[in-house]
Amino acid sequence: MNKYSSKAVKTAATVGMSLAMVLSNAAPVFAAEAGNYDAGVCKNVSVADIANPTATEKEKCGQAVYQAIIDKLDGKKFDTITLDDDLKVKNGAGDSVHILVAIKEYDAELTEAVKDLEWTSTVATNVSKWQAAVAGIEAYIGDIKTDFDDDTKFPVAGSKLKVLIGKLDGEWSTIDSDAEYTAAKASLKEIKDFKKDFGKYLGTELEDGPVNTAGSVVLDAYNALNDVIDTYLGTTDDTALGEFVLAFDAILQKDLKEEAVDLTAKISKKSAKSIGDVLGSDYGADDFPKMDLSKSTIIKNRMKSIKDHDSYDRFKDEDAVINILDTYEELLDNITTTKDVYKSDEYKDYTTKKVAVNGETTKKTVKAFVSAIAASGKADYTEGDMSDDLAATLNLDQWEILKAVKEEVIDSVYSMETKKVGKYYSDNSDFLSTVTSSQQTTFNNNFASYLYTLVDKEEGKFGYDVVAEHMEAFEKALAAVTTDIAKLTPANIKVTDKKLLEAAEDAIYELGNSKGDFYFNTTKDEEKTVRAAETKIENLREAFDNLGTTNVAGWYDMGNGNWGYNNEDGTPAAYKWVASGSDWYMIKDGKMLRNTWLATDGGRWYYLDNAGKMVTNQSVDGCWINSYGVYMSPSYNG
Repeated sequence: MNKYSSKAVKTAATVGMSLAMVLSNAAPVFAAEAGNYDAGVCKNVSVADIANPTATEKEKCGQAVYQAIIDKLDGKKFDTITLDDDLKVKNGAGDSVHILVAIKEYDAELTEAVKDLEWTSTVATNVSKWQAAVAGIEAYIGDIKTDFDDDTKFPVAGSKLKVLIGKLDGEWSTIDSDAEYTAAKASLKEIKDFKKDFGKYLGTELEDGPVNTAGSVVLDAYNALNDVIDTYLGTTDDTALGEFVLAFDAILQKDLKEEAVDLTAKISKKSAKSIGDVLGSDYGADDFPKMDLSKSTIIKNRMKSIKDHDSYDRFKDEDAVINILDTYEELLDNITTTKDVYKSDEYKDYTTKKVAVNGETTKKTVKAFVSAIAASGKADYTEGDMSDDLAATLNLDQWEILKAVKEEVIDSVYSMETKKVGKYYSDNSDFLSTVTSSQQTTFNNNFASYLYTLVDKEEGKFGYDVVAEHMEAFEKALAAVTTDIAKLTPANIKVTDKKLLEAAEDAIYELGNSKGDFYFNTTKDEEKTVRAAETKIENLREAFDNLGTTNVAGWYDMGNGNWGYNNEDGTPAAYKWVASGSDWYMIKDGKMLRNTWLATDGGRWYYLDNAGKMVTNQSVDGCWINSYGVYMSPSYNG
């Protein structure tokens, strides 16, 4: 038994679903076209002479068949289906047959259907594609209506595939001459073209291979023919795999650098074979134009060149081959990602969302605001000046939009990079390699150049960096006069709050003074917040300064019945009991507590009266306090 025969037997024994199962019970009907209108999708078409239906009757039947197939496809593209899909309609005998079989059976009716002028060109295109698929399959494997359950009848006698299998079983079980090799190569091209154009319908391109007899036999014949050719050429599978990977990896490395591919280049230093030798006569220089990583068509064609190679089906599951294809796929994904950023919410907000502009009654998009500064037309107005002006006038709402579009869009399209040259930085920026010329145009039309121009060569800052640095300082200043001092009051301010108070005072100047760095960044609401903060900060300063005059150790009068207490080093006592004579007082954050219950870490409760003295031997709020000042219970009276 030769190599092909053994594969065929194995296939016949293991396939889970043969084409015969798909075409079950269909064979008896095929001999008689007159039965087409008895049952199935055309049974409701009234036909005067069932043996000789009129063109109009055929037209109505064809339209019914077309609709039935469209319903079965249910939105699927026709060229994605296989014989393994459960896509069946009723034929003229009332049996369920695959839609490919129905297309053949109702070929004349479908042809008449598309002649109806009211039907769209889409219908005609679909029908033409369906009929071409059936014709293409039949041209190679024989009548699509043949019962393939019996391997002796499949492929159909006289078909091209049957002839090829006969040769693999006979004269081509081994190839012994250049003449046989040339003929075998021609047959390989023929079956390769069939598999490429129509093999998808038989499932030969499925990851796990076809599960019907038709597809399995095609694939086995294809692999067997490759094997005998390689044997004749003296090539083992390992050698062929190595050469295949080296050739296409060499092409990939050139592509990643966007350099021209030289098919005469050796696949490795140790090999005598060139890339062209491995690829064979089916490939030429025109198949490998210089790579442009921004053009998806070229990348897809590279992937196609790999999958079209004679050896691909044998090696497609090898990690090295998968990795090469994955690299090209990643390049495609990068292009898609770049396209998608112009559809992002961040980009839409930047170009269309209008927000309040400081000092103006009308609202503008951030794009318009950024562009207006660039177009201001001042004399000797450098791009550095533009970034300074934007930084000085941008508000937080605008900044959030600009920052988001920088992170999600600009960084996905343009790389801002510098290179240190001596004491200065040079601009080393550029568009990413995957960005198309159209995407570059979109970028240039929507982002003012001063944002991505190097404006400070000493520190290596771009215009956007200048804006970001300023806005981050602005946010910090706002926080200094709001959230950072939110819990401070004149009554609880401490010496340790000095840095917070000084930062707030510095910030209030920059925010509230027309000569301050952030005066023009604030909105009207923020201006109100700053004015309110200014009053609070003044009061905090007064209280803090009072702390400074009582920095001696011990008690000092804070006024209004309040007393403070400092440690020996003059700092306010944080939390401690202080005795004065026979009385005890609690100091918290430098201030004596008054009129309050106090719970200690040990779980004891004490009460401090209006003078701050710890209460003993009396009831407070119905709670008895003992001689030690500890609350006992409502019923306990000492």
